[in-house]
Amino acid sequence: MSENLQKFTRAASMLRSAAVRVPTDAWDNPSCCEGWTAREAAGHASWVLQNIAAGASGTEGPAQQPEAEVAGADPAATVCSSVDACLSALDQPGVLKKVTQTPFGEMPVDSFIGAIWFDPLTHAWDLADAAGIDHGIDEATAAMAKAQLEPMADLMRSAGAFGPETAAPSDNPVDQLIAFAGRTSVRA
Repeated sequence: MSENLQKFTRAASMLRSAAVRVPTDAWDNPSCCEGWTAREAAGHASWVLQNIAAGASGTEGPAQQPEAEVAGADPAATVCSSVDACLSALDQPGVLKKVTQTPFGEMPVDSFIGAIWFDPLTHAWDLADAAGIDHGIDEATAAMAKAQLEPMADLMRSAGAFGPETAAPSDNPVDQLIAFAGRTSVRA
C-alpha cells in the first residue's frame, strides 16, 4: 500500500466514522461551509469519492447534481457506500499507477489521492461540527495534512476549496488545520 493510499484510507475512514454518528435529526443543520447543511456537505464528499472511484476503475463519473440530492434520504448510508466503493476501486492491482483525468489534469491515481486526501478529512470535521459530535480526527493526521497543505494554500483558496485562514481557537493541530482551511465552527 502506498503512503498516499494509507493517508487517503485513514481520512476516508474518519469521514465514514463521523457520518455514521450524525444523529438523524442533525442532517439539515447548517455546516461551516457557506450555504451548505450537513446533508449537502455529505453529498459533496460522497460525490468526490464517487468520482475518484470512477477514475480509478475507468468508468464514467456520476452526473453533477445538487449536493442534497447526492446525499439522499440517508446521508450516512450514502457516505458509507461512497467510501466503500472508492476504497474498493483503489484496492485493485495496478490501479495506483493508472493515469486518469483529474481536476488538476492527467496524473497517476496515487498522485491524485495523495494531493486530495485531506478532502474527506476536512469534511469529517464539517459533519461533526454541524452535528455537534466529536470529529474523531487525531492530532498527528491533522498536523500531517496541514504541513502538506501549507505550500498549496494560494491554489486551494483561489480554487474555492478553502476560505481565508481564520484564527485558530487553540494550538491543537486539529484546530490549526481547520483554521488553515478557512473554517469556523458553527458552534462557536
